[in-house]
Amino acid sequence: MSETRMRHAEVAIIGAGPAGMAAASRLAEAGERPVVFDLAQSPGGQIYRQLAAPQVGEAVMGADYLRGQALLTRFAHSRIDYRPGSRVWWAQREGQGTTLGVLASGKGELWQVRQLVVAGGAMERGWPFPGWQLPGVMQAGAGQILLKQGALVPEAPPVLVGTGPLLYLLAWQYLRAGCPPRLVLDAAPRSRYSALLRQPLGTWHARHYLLKGLRMMGALRRAGVTVKQGFDALEAEGEGHLEAVSYRLAGRWQRVETPLLLTHFGVVPEPQLGRGLGLGFAWHAGQQAFVPERDADSLAAGPGLWLAGDGAGIGGAINAEREGHLTGLSVLEAQGERVGEERASLRRARARDLGARKLLDALFRVPEGWLAAQPEKTLVCRCESVSLGEINAAMGQGAAGPGQLKAFTRCGMGPCQGRLCGESVSRLLASHQDASMNAVGYYRVRPPLHSITLGELAASPAPPSS
Repeated sequence: MSETRMRHAEVAIIGAGPAGMAAASRLAEAGERPVVFDLAQSPGGQIYRQLAAPQVGEAVMGADYLRGQALLTRFAHSRIDYRPGSRVWWAQREGQGTTLGVLASGKGELWQVRQLVVAGGAMERGWPFPGWQLPGVMQAGAGQILLKQGALVPEAPPVLVGTGPLLYLLAWQYLRAGCPPRLVLDAAPRSRYSALLRQPLGTWHARHYLLKGLRMMGALRRAGVTVKQGFDALEAEGEGHLEAVSYRLAGRWQRVETPLLLTHFGVVPEPQLGRGLGLGFAWHAGQQAFVPERDADSLAAGPGLWLAGDGAGIGGAINAEREGHLTGLSVLEAQGERVGEERASLRRARARDLGARKLLDALFRVPEGWLAAQPEKTLVCRCESVSLGEINAAMGQGAAGPGQLKAFTRCGMGPCQGRLCGESVSRLLASHQDASMNAVGYYRVRPPLHSITLGELAASPAPPSS
């Protein structure tokens, strides 16, 4: 490693999605000049990806995509030190501050940050089933990235499978782009939708989201797209690449030929940075995910550290923006500024949004027991080709936690660093031991928090602890 060179920032923000942009703008407008480290090459996060130079318009993407334009403009016109293409690969809490190791354009730097806002966002949940490693099987989020960044749609009508709002949003966007899906398979049974519609409209604090989803489903059906709900088993088939998808619905297996399968089983907070900072995490039964612990009002996770947006619990883009404003106000208050009454109204609006989110969480729950019921040939860790059978054997030999399973089988040691298999491994251990997810825990996350080359590591300043 190279000689240590330390840079300093009063306030830094990791991530430039809705939460990060809102926090940065709020701080800049109060006279601060926050440093914003963004993994992407332009601000917007996943939800507003490519919005600075959109490749497709509102007719395809929908009005919610363009809603971020005002936030993006505010961010661009603020006094912000924006650093795109920055990977925070190392992080350490030190008293009242945080030290970060950052890589950008092959150059490494160390930053000492007094006040840090983590707004790293969410990622799609890894959800194993037989054949999910085949070329031709990809996550719905990847399909949407291709649409946003390059206006790219599949050459042939795809099959979309899973559960969650993105499943129907992407299907609708493909329809609007002239590529209607061949089939949409939703794991949520029809009875859940019926129960939701029986809820009094007065309890739907964000009912426009739910009604928007129903309108999308209606548009798909009117266009002749087949939508089936309540499947409970899935298999991707093919020799060397995807050729067909088989699924079980109402006790009967059915098969459809397709060269492209897009899957989506919900989103979860991105785990690496929070765990790398040593934060506590707890299993959120409603969201079916590990969520970092923070103060419910200030959104603080410790002295000089705040968490905002979907990386701290899934709430959606509007909630993430509100949390960004709230963390900005909290940082200003910690610096001795008066923040006025706006925070109270933001908190009330946030509470309404999160109340509605509980309905979505209940509607789009992933099926419990799914993983343990898969055939033993199913790969749980795609990076290292570790099958369910190997994991079952390791648990039978006494592997009692995620760390031991990693040592026994190499699961979680690949390029994704356990992001895609971490939750699955914890679920399997909890099922095997008849224990809670909190009791089982998760992989221990260590640097590098993002994959880096040996050359990049050698050219980076040595962290103080090394």
